[in-house]
Amino acid sequence: MPTRVAIVDDHRLVREGLKRVLDAQEDLQVVGECGTGSEVSELIFDCAPDVLLLDVTLPDVDGLTLIAKIRETRPEMHVLVLTMHSEAEYAAAAVKRGASGLIGKDASSERLLGAIRTVAAGRAIPVERTLSSREREILDRIAAGASNEQIAEDLGIRVKTVEGHCERLMKKLDIHTRAGLVAYGRRLPEI
Repeated sequence: MPTRVAIVDDHRLVREGLKRVLDAQEDLQVVGECGTGSEVSELIFDCAPDVLLLDVTLPDVDGLTLIAKIRETRPEMHVLVLTMHSEAEYAAAAVKRGASGLIGKDASSERLLGAIRTVAAGRAIPVERTLSSREREILDRIAAGASNEQIAEDLGIRVKTVEGHCERLMKKLDIHTRAGLVAYGRRLPEI
């Protein structure tokens, strides 16, 4: 049975493009769409999606507040936020209100499909857009169990530089231990 997906975005062209990408997948089915926050309640009631793709920059409601309301109404439904925002604080606020993850509107269709499948399987995805490519590279190596010394050698950088990246990762992701970074990194979808 395909994963049921609904799309909320105030731009018709974006909705149509997303629908084409999703409808080309055998395991995904677009069951509804709307362009305003005020239509979301009816959409999720009528269509009962498994995953809601939600642009939180809507003209009529605050998207972050909308996430919390959606989670109260349909706690079993997964909300994947579509955003142009990349700030860690924004991402953390969306996840805190119940989003299963965020993905940038500039992501590839492969990354979007991976994110939908990840949240549909009940796994939250971290906010990868908040990480620089170097931070992501280091996080991947931490998740694989590499030491700071191994990472420094692999990447041709100093151990102090790796330590600095680890500190920034912990701060950005609100994680306080290396074990927490390992666990978090292992949940990241493949890119």
